[in-house]
Amino acid sequence: MEFHQTLSMASLPSIADFNEPISEADEIESVRNLQKHGDSAFKSKDYAQAVTCYSEALEIDSENAQILARRAVSYIELKEFSKAGDDARLLVKLNPHVPQGHYLLAVSLDNLKEYSQAVVSFLNALRYDVKHRDQLADNVAVVASNICEFSEQALHKFEGMPPFQKLMTVGEALKVADQNAVCIEVLQTALDLQPLDSLHQQRALFLVAESHFTLGELDLGKDKYRQCLALALQAGNQQYEAKSYRKLAEISLRQNDLQQGIVYFEKLLSISNDLVSQHGEQKMTEMVGAELHKIVHETLCGAYRSMGDLPHALQHAKEHLESVAMDGDSKELLGNGHFTVASLQEAVGDYTSALEHYQSYFTATKAQKDRIGMGWSYGCLGRVYHCLCNYSLAQTYYEQQLQIAEKLGHLSMHATALRSLGDLADDSGMCEKALEYLQSYLRISRKLDEFETECKAYLRLGEVHQKNNNTEHAKYFYEQALNLADRTSQVELAQRSRCKLAYMLVTSLDEKEIAKAASLAETLVSHYEGLLKASKDNTFLKRSEIEDMLAVSYDIVQETLTSLNRTEEALEYTEANNRWEFYSIFDAQMQRPVTSGIREKEKPGGVSIVEICKLVNTVNTTVLYYALTDNSAITWVLKPGKGCIKMAKTQPCKGNCKDFIAECMHRLRSGSSRSASLVYKTEYRALPLKDSQTHNLKNKFLSLSTDKKSTEEAIVPDISPARQLYEVLVSEVAEFIDGEDKVIVIPGKDLIHLPFDVLEDQDGRLFGEKISMAVFPSLQVLQVSLGHVTEDYSNPKTLQNNEDERRANSSPVYLDHMLRVTIPPSQRPHHIVSDISYSAPMITQQEMTNPTYVAFDTNYYHKKVEGKDTVKVHEQRHAQQMTNKGSTLISETWSGQEVPTARQGQVQPYKQSAGKEYFVVVGNPYLPEKVQLHGKIWEPHSELHFAQEEAFKVAKYLNTSAIVGKEAKKDRILAELQKATLIHLAMSGSWEDSSLACSPSSTAHPMPNGSYLEEDYLLSANDILGLKLQARLVVLSCCYGDRHRELSLTLPLTLLACGVHSVLILLWAVPDEVQDKFWHHFYQELYHGISISQAVVQAKKAIRNDERFKECHLWAPFCVIGQDEVINLCQVKQAMLDQLVNSTEADILKRLQKDALNPSNASGKDAASECTFKKLGPHLAGLLLHHQHDEDILPAVLHMVRECSKLVEQPPSIPPTPHVPQGIIYSPSAIPLLNRLGFHFQPQGARNDIPYVVFPQWDPEELLPPAVQALEGVIGCSVDVHCGHALANVLECQESLISALIDVLSFTKHMPEIQLRVTDAGVGQLWSHNIARPFLGSLGFQHVGSLLMFDGTNANKKLLNAGLQSLCALMGEKGLAMLNRLDMKYLGISSKPVALRSARKTPIKSALRSASTVRTLTPSLRAYTPLPPPPPPKRLPSLNPVLLGKDQISLSTPWWSQNVKSSEMRDKMRLAKSVSDTHKEYNQYMTSAQNWYHNSVLPQADESLSKIGQPKPRPSKVKVKAGATPSCVREPVHREPELTMEAVQQRRDYANFLLHSRKADITWRHEEALKKLYLPYVQNAKQSSAT
Repeated sequence: MEFHQTLSMASLPSIADFNEPISEADEIESVRNLQKHGDSAFKSKDYAQAVTCYSEALEIDSENAQILARRAVSYIELKEFSKAGDDARLLVKLNPHVPQGHYLLAVSLDNLKEYSQAVVSFLNALRYDVKHRDQLADNVAVVASNICEFSEQALHKFEGMPPFQKLMTVGEALKVADQNAVCIEVLQTALDLQPLDSLHQQRALFLVAESHFTLGELDLGKDKYRQCLALALQAGNQQYEAKSYRKLAEISLRQNDLQQGIVYFEKLLSISNDLVSQHGEQKMTEMVGAELHKIVHETLCGAYRSMGDLPHALQHAKEHLESVAMDGDSKELLGNGHFTVASLQEAVGDYTSALEHYQSYFTATKAQKDRIGMGWSYGCLGRVYHCLCNYSLAQTYYEQQLQIAEKLGHLSMHATALRSLGDLADDSGMCEKALEYLQSYLRISRKLDEFETECKAYLRLGEVHQKNNNTEHAKYFYEQALNLADRTSQVELAQRSRCKLAYMLVTSLDEKEIAKAASLAETLVSHYEGLLKASKDNTFLKRSEIEDMLAVSYDIVQETLTSLNRTEEALEYTEANNRWEFYSIFDAQMQRPVTSGIREKEKPGGVSIVEICKLVNTVNTTVLYYALTDNSAITWVLKPGKGCIKMAKTQPCKGNCKDFIAECMHRLRSGSSRSASLVYKTEYRALPLKDSQTHNLKNKFLSLSTDKKSTEEAIVPDISPARQLYEVLVSEVAEFIDGEDKVIVIPGKDLIHLPFDVLEDQDGRLFGEKISMAVFPSLQVLQVSLGHVTEDYSNPKTLQNNEDERRANSSPVYLDHMLRVTIPPSQRPHHIVSDISYSAPMITQQEMTNPTYVAFDTNYYHKKVEGKDTVKVHEQRHAQQMTNKGSTLISETWSGQEVPTARQGQVQPYKQSAGKEYFVVVGNPYLPEKVQLHGKIWEPHSELHFAQEEAFKVAKYLNTSAIVGKEAKKDRILAELQKATLIHLAMSGSWEDSSLACSPSSTAHPMPNGSYLEEDYLLSANDILGLKLQARLVVLSCCYGDRHRELSLTLPLTLLACGVHSVLILLWAVPDEVQDKFWHHFYQELYHGISISQAVVQAKKAIRNDERFKECHLWAPFCVIGQDEVINLCQVKQAMLDQLVNSTEADILKRLQKDALNPSNASGKDAASECTFKKLGPHLAGLLLHHQHDEDILPAVLHMVRECSKLVEQPPSIPPTPHVPQGIIYSPSAIPLLNRLGFHFQPQGARNDIPYVVFPQWDPEELLPPAVQALEGVIGCSVDVHCGHALANVLECQESLISALIDVLSFTKHMPEIQLRVTDAGVGQLWSHNIARPFLGSLGFQHVGSLLMFDGTNANKKLLNAGLQSLCALMGEKGLAMLNRLDMKYLGISSKPVALRSARKTPIKSALRSASTVRTLTPSLRAYTPLPPPPPPKRLPSLNPVLLGKDQISLSTPWWSQNVKSSEMRDKMRLAKSVSDTHKEYNQYMTSAQNWYHNSVLPQADESLSKIGQPKPRPSKVKVKAGATPSCVREPVHREPELTMEAVQQRRDYANFLLHSRKADITWRHEEALKKLYLPYVQNAKQSSAT
């Protein structure tokens, strides 16, 4: 020991003090010696000496990990743990992947009692030390026991546990001890240690997420919860699924992501119901937590309310109240529940229910002696009675609230009561009293020190002064409100104050103030337009309030800009204002593709006068554009090529301009007292309003009010309202439209209810009689309508038709070699040359060196001169020979020859040319006794008898059949709307709800209470938006009643947006006699070939000539919105006649045994060319519609198809001969489906009701496997009535819709943790589709904001799987790929080859890329790889295959008639080998069919034949039919029918038919297979591809 010390002490100066450099070898040797001496000292437990030696060595080599580790161990032995920890940290820094450093650091930290860090270091050592993980896990547990407690049971199990399970136990204990940071490290190590089973993974992830959540690390916690949710969904662990939903919902709400939070909570509610049904309420509480439903419903109520979704908020508020009442909680919670429900019912306008719940809230607060609660309940009750116009009772409640507030000194309640009393006094006409209350309200608000309340007080005072024409006072208060709002950063109140102030400045005479008002209003327009656009995504913004403020801002801009002579700018703002209502139709339909002319650059805010003038030039018609403000009526006159030539502002003599116009319109539609009685003869065609009860209560309270002041009778002016309106709206611009034949009127939102054609000039002449007019709400609607009228020139067929028409109607021209006209049309000595030609005229086909007359683009010099081709000559000669022999139409061949005529009496195929136009008339749809309407049950009172009579009369005018009663189903009307040219609808409806009442759809079924849902019978604007209409006129004789209703443009605009050219509506109700007279004259005038507007004018004139109906209000309300066109009714009737002839001919030909005139197509050709979807889809839809409630039919059909599939796969020696199951033989859909799959049926003896089944012997189209899969899915969907009917509708749609549905369903099934959004283009289009949306809704999909949520209950998951299975069965390759996994390369495509579509454009993949959590198993997006070009057609000149008529192929030369080259010989030999193999294959099929027939059909016949001639058994007793006399022959009850000779012959014929039909099918397929072999050698690409 002394030696080592002396040596070490002596060596230090020699190393440190020498100035001579030491070699590297000496350094290494010195370090080795020092390490050796240190090791010796360590072994002899002289740890201090060891530390000294190791320290000296480290001075030479400071990064020697081995020496550092040994010194750290020595420090630990010396109990100098701090120094040991320093060495261990340096060791970890030098080599972090070596476990030794982490272990030493852990030991040091453990002895320093830094247990948390020690656990982390042990975990790091465990990660890198594979051999000692068990021991290190024990170390982790030992150290962790210092900061948490382990149960004795857990300690006993530690010895037998694997390392990951030990870590799981430690992590759970640390979580219980609230050691969240350490718990995260332990459990994350357990997750990284080795692949755990799913349950342990979920447990670990959930605890890690919980720890992050507790530490406030919400994003990290959210990510872990999502991972846990994904595993739980894969494993089907509903416990962790529910727990993850709950925590994710809480995090989302904390992060103000309301939509996502609502989705998680809604899913939590669904899965909790499943847990209750499976495990019971107590077990569910243990799994998820106590009082789950109360917490979730209360939270969802608040979230939906914040989003502005009041109906859903009310629903959850009621659920919360019910849970509180059932649990018997405190009266305080019960009272609060009543208050929440009442406030929401008040917000949605259900004042009667709100009163009941406010009374309950008052009772609860009174029982608790809660004076504050009683005061608020008094105020709420007063507010409801205030809305119901019960002013006396409302004042009583307000005064009681004020008294309580004063006694308690509650300033907030005091201010609210004063504000309410002020509003009540203002509504009652007591201005001074209102100002007194509001002044007190202002004083109290200052004491509250709430700037928002004070600002509102200023605004309210200004409004009262403005109402009473105290302009200066109003301006003062508005300025005070603006200054306060700007000073306290109250943005919305500041904007509102600016709006009020600008409105006051409009009427100023100072130009500077008007300019200031214009500047303020332009700022306001920009602000509120931005808010309106943002309201789509930001659900906190209240769209209705923004729209109201935007409308006021636009009015101010229009008024001020016209006052400043900025005419064109004012017009731009007016058009932008009018466009908003049109765009609001599409806002509700998320991401609906608008193909009718709407472009992003045309949206409001970007309207320019240049675009307006271009549109006016396009229509080439004078436009009268109107805008109505409080101060004046503004009119612009726009002429084609001149722009805006006149702007006129007209003000009424006194008062508000809007009020004046409204009063004139009221007088216009009211009429005199003499004719008022006629209105009661009007049939009621309006659906009950949502506020009908409120409206009745208001009228009741107003009639009972004792404070109603007597009003002087209004003085009715001598001038008629029609003449007054003419003076205001037309007289100033009349001179600019004199001489015009037609004008376009843009009345705007305020004047759309006015029939402009009834306005009367000074001479008593009506405006509509002087000039034709077309009415549009805005120029944007006009542009969209023009887009529908204009033909689609991108369609090649349309181009060809238009070109043919141009050729027929164009004037011929003659051109010289410089393309100049040389001869006038009157002198035509030569052949006519068309102005546009696709082929050279005869005159230009002469080979002239300098032709005199040439055609545009196509002349002799453009023709390519080619030498003679022997192949062409051969082909032309052969085609001519075949034609002379009697072949029918020979299609165009490779040589270009076409033989269009028939020879030797052969008749060419002919089909009657028929247009697609026809009329649709609907009247008096049948409504069930009970239907759902506005969330309540409505019982329709009676049928619309006059509507039915009207429909019959109009149908007679149009020579068609009316759809009335139960035939007027919703689904049928939807189908008819898409094809009709003129539509007349006489039915009940609602302008406010934009809906029409039809008879329930054929797929609809009543609810348990006997009522039908709204979507079963109401045809809404959303349903129509999914259609592509081609009607030129839609007549809406509906939606009117005894109470005048303001016309909502949503329904007419929806029709215009979907393709309708014009819509005829009634602005108010008129007597039934007037309507009858109008429709008669209107359709008669249309037959005369005049425009729609002129037909309306003439019909009104005919009514006006009747002495009974001279008053204006009886004939004025008929108004046309849209294009003013001429509809050729005779042409439509001719098209309908042609359609009838074609359908009748088709029916007759089907019943004929032989072909007449037209030869029929080859057997099975059309069917074989169809895809699987078209082959099976309609039959499956029919099964769902007819047998959804029959539990036996669908399984029986599935059993038969399964058995058939087994027989085809493994044919038995003797096929079975079972009977058809009972009921299938009478099924309208099962037998056609089985026939399509190849089944036949053989009668059993003399009976026809239970036939034998003849199974198909093969499956050439491979339909049996998809049929089995589809039937299994159909049976799964038929469990739910709505799902089954919705699937039936989907199965009859286009393939593209099926493909999109498969994308969404497969994505939801295989990746349920990723949330779809309706803002994605494809998802939004699917959700807004009128057929796809009901189907998705029946599966459990819901729309929450911009998210598309799937309600993943067990029942919904089964329905989703069944629906996906049935759809995938019909989609071929894509269906096979997408059923059991999510194959990215098939997203966004249908059954076409994958490479035809780019994988980057699919909406589902965009959702994947935007999702925060994507599975690692998700395949990468495949790049676009186009298909290679098709190979050029092959040629066999020695054979010359020619495609003849009726799809026949003939060889121009024999096989071995010519010597050929080796390459062609190889092709011929290959073709010959293929032909031989095909013959051999189909000969085998023919033999198989023959054997199958003998083995299946003949035994069935033998069974009957064996009974012939055999003695019949004679029982001792026979039961006979009752009622026969002794002289009559007794007939046994169970008498077996006997076969007659005729019946035997019939069965033989049918058996032969069955055999020959199967042979014919094999023969036809044999021919088709041969044709496919020859077609590549037919040099005609067009015919080859078509075939």
